[in-house]
Amino acid sequence: MNITLNEQLKKLRKKKGNTQEDLANHLGITVQAVSKWERGEGYPDITLLPHISAYYNVSIDELLGVGQAEREKKIEAYEEKDAALFREGKSAERVALMREALVEFPNEMRLVYDLMYALRAENMTENADEIIALGERILDESTDNGLRGGAIQCLSFTHHMKGDKQTAKKYAHMADSMGVSCDMLLINILEGDEAVEHCQYLLQSFLDHMYLATNIMTWQGGYGPEDAIKCRQFMLDCFKLLYPDENYGFYHCRVSDLYHRLGNNYMWLGQVDEMFDSFEKAAEHAIKYDTRVNGKYTAFMVNRLTSSVDSAYKDYTENDSALLLRDFKGEAYAAYHDHPRMKAIMEKLSEVAVF
Repeated sequence: MNITLNEQLKKLRKKKGNTQEDLANHLGITVQAVSKWERGEGYPDITLLPHISAYYNVSIDELLGVGQAEREKKIEAYEEKDAALFREGKSAERVALMREALVEFPNEMRLVYDLMYALRAENMTENADEIIALGERILDESTDNGLRGGAIQCLSFTHHMKGDKQTAKKYAHMADSMGVSCDMLLINILEGDEAVEHCQYLLQSFLDHMYLATNIMTWQGGYGPEDAIKCRQFMLDCFKLLYPDENYGFYHCRVSDLYHRLGNNYMWLGQVDEMFDSFEKAAEHAIKYDTRVNGKYTAFMVNRLTSSVDSAYKDYTENDSALLLRDFKGEAYAAYHDHPRMKAIMEKLSEVAVF
């Protein structure tokens, strides 16, 4: 039996928002006694346990931390299964799993968080009200900064999707700014190899943020194809600068998307050769993404980092080759379906595509 009374007392006191003196007065004992219990220097008399558990509205087993390790194991098993389903893009199954988990552990905020994001992946529009309710519950009940940050992000996106831009902005302003984020603070604190690895991680992350910002800038700016091409080419040059050996690992999917968008821009301009050049590159990188394996990045500026297949998550069941193939088979490209270069592209994609 694993008894962790001191940790439980501190946790319950903070959750209730009371002081050691409050509990001491309730029990009719000295505050020094309560302080010793929380430091792990002694235990309450057995006759006090029912009174302490009643004060915090928990069972004696929960007060003593009995079964805490088993409880944690069950919660971790739910989260591991959720992560596996997330990697496969099985959003509906994730929602069902998390609902089952919360029946067993209704007050576990990690599971509330996982359900919130599973609902967002399944259908953010239809699930908006429940997503908002879960996000607000996390902010009300959790002190975990990671969970709270994710809830703020989800609440901001969901309110924006519903057309409530003021509330979306309110939540966005609750998030930490990039300059004072954990990652930015750590580069000034970490040392040696740990600092180098973290700096490389930041360079990789900044590039991904630039990719997103460029796409949104192009869309919100209403850029025509000529200006859009400049944006896509700028981002491709940035990726090539950080990964001159083109060992992009996970980021093959970003490069594939950029070439796909670039090809569309050339198509709108009627520049067919440039269009096919771009589509061939899009297919090449989609295939490389879908067939990648675990391994180290080899470019100098990111050579301390590892590309892991299991670290990629999605909200669709198809692989990237299948998504690109389905798009190319669509009506938008009907005029080119019989072109030899398009046929060759679709044939290569079909060899890897998983629907």
